[in-house]
Amino acid sequence: MSMFIFSILVLYADSRIATGVALALSVAGYIAVKKYSRLIYDISIITFAIALLFSFTVFPKLPVFNRFAIVEIIFVISLIVMRLSRGKILTRVAKGRNPMLKNYLKESLRVAFQAQYGLSIHLLLVLAFYLFDAAEIRFVSSVAMVVVCQVIMLMIMIMETARLYILDKKLFQEEWLPVVTEKGDVTGKVAKSITKGLKNKFMHPVVRVALIYKGRIYLQARDQDRLLNPGKLDYPFEKYMQFNHEVDETLRNSIRRECGGNDIPLRFLLKYTFENEVTKRLVFLYVSVIEDEAVFNSLRLQGGKLWTTSQIEDNMGTEIFSECFELEYEYLKNTVLLAHQFLNNSKQE
Repeated sequence: MSMFIFSILVLYADSRIATGVALALSVAGYIAVKKYSRLIYDISIITFAIALLFSFTVFPKLPVFNRFAIVEIIFVISLIVMRLSRGKILTRVAKGRNPMLKNYLKESLRVAFQAQYGLSIHLLLVLAFYLFDAAEIRFVSSVAMVVVCQVIMLMIMIMETARLYILDKKLFQEEWLPVVTEKGDVTGKVAKSITKGLKNKFMHPVVRVALIYKGRIYLQARDQDRLLNPGKLDYPFEKYMQFNHEVDETLRNSIRRECGGNDIPLRFLLKYTFENEVTKRLVFLYVSVIEDEAVFNSLRLQGGKLWTTSQIEDNMGTEIFSECFELEYEYLKNTVLLAHQFLNNSKQE
């Protein structure tokens, strides 16, 4: 933007005013943006600081187009130097182990490289302009050459604006998962679509609800798009906790998504870590024990059935149940289901 404004002012204003305004814009941008997005502004500041010095010494003796061409050459050379230093810059940022800083830097490098290629093409056109006698190409003027440069820079700005708009729209629709420790402390966040490809690099919290009706566990096949054990039998309620969401909010969302209601009894059972070759999770297991038939029917569950303890034990190890369910079953059997059996025996006596 600083170079674009300079290209306009240099045609109509004193070179000192043009370079001064461009330098001020560069400094303002440097102050306004995040640290690792400042590379392009660093280059702008260097370019227009040198140009401002030239405006008091060399520029008064030169035609307007020559002044612009010199500034453009300084800018492109600065971009090339930065590109040659890209490896060292990325290495220095990588030592900080902050992926966000690395992303900011990559965005700056992207814009810088686009500007370098675009302006390099323009400088080749300028060279061709000087190689021919002006009398033979009267349809070309120095002003037209500056306008060509403006068009190139404007195209870069429009393309980047459009790309960022599309990216921002995509990220707005993205699900963000918190990255947690085994204690549950949140250390960051990552997009769900990204973490799926990273498998078990990060640990994310997951809320699960065991639904028990009159001593039997309701199980249904997991959706085919599930990362873990698609198609295997499991509880109907499971959901990744979203970034900045509470466990209770995630719990209610999971139930609401499956059956449209949330008026069922819920009790926290345990928290544990689960990890295999495809995922790493901090699991919050809840249980909903329902005895009232009307309440159970109101859930409008589909595609599953109620399993007795004997049916489950007969099929254990046959790989029809999810890994998490097989880990949790013994705990359910020796706590919730045992308590239910004890109460039933007491009522019968």
